[in-house]
Amino acid sequence: MEWTEKFARWFQTGKEDSDTLLGIPWDVEIKTPDDEHELIVSSHPKIPFNIEVYVTKNFASLYIDPGVPTDAMDVSDRMSIYKKLLHINTDLNLMKAGLVGNEDRVVIAVDLDLASLSKKEFNDALTSLIIGGERMVDAMGLAKELSEYMIEKHATMVLNKFAMGDSEDDVMDFLLYRVGLEKEYAEDFLTKIKDNMKKNEGQKASSSSPGPMYG
Repeated sequence: MEWTEKFARWFQTGKEDSDTLLGIPWDVEIKTPDDEHELIVSSHPKIPFNIEVYVTKNFASLYIDPGVPTDAMDVSDRMSIYKKLLHINTDLNLMKAGLVGNEDRVVIAVDLDLASLSKKEFNDALTSLIIGGERMVDAMGLAKELSEYMIEKHATMVLNKFAMGDSEDDVMDFLLYRVGLEKEYAEDFLTKIKDNMKKNEGQKASSSSPGPMYG
């Protein structure tokens, strides 16, 4: 679809120091879940959420789905979360909080009419979505889990870069300019990852070395 290609270009084109969310370069994957929908999944190292954009002929729907089910929660906890989500719907423009799937996963969404959509309006929707996502995390009491997830996410990205042959300077540039870490923290983060890599390599070497010939 024409709009799918346009959204992908908007996400992918930009500079890391942009002061708008749509102005930074996102990583984009395009999927086709069925004949009537196309799906764009966009991610960025600085952003804790993937942005899913479902595109049809006339509408686009932006989603944040952290994949957290609520159906098995205690009733009082579930009702408390739902109450907070309703307040989010009242407090914030454009976006809405809702439930999807049999597990009642909490999502944040923005629906857009493609008839006269501009890049600025799309950026406004994206901004509203991210703000709503942060409010959703607070409502569900997942701030600590989100922080731990981001550390693990960045560590995995660094390990993948080393595995692909990137130099230490390349990885440091990634942490400074893509992830947006302060230099001191980035250096400490990289040192810890390298120490863990050496430790894991040592354990592999130890486990693969021959044991005594006779028990």
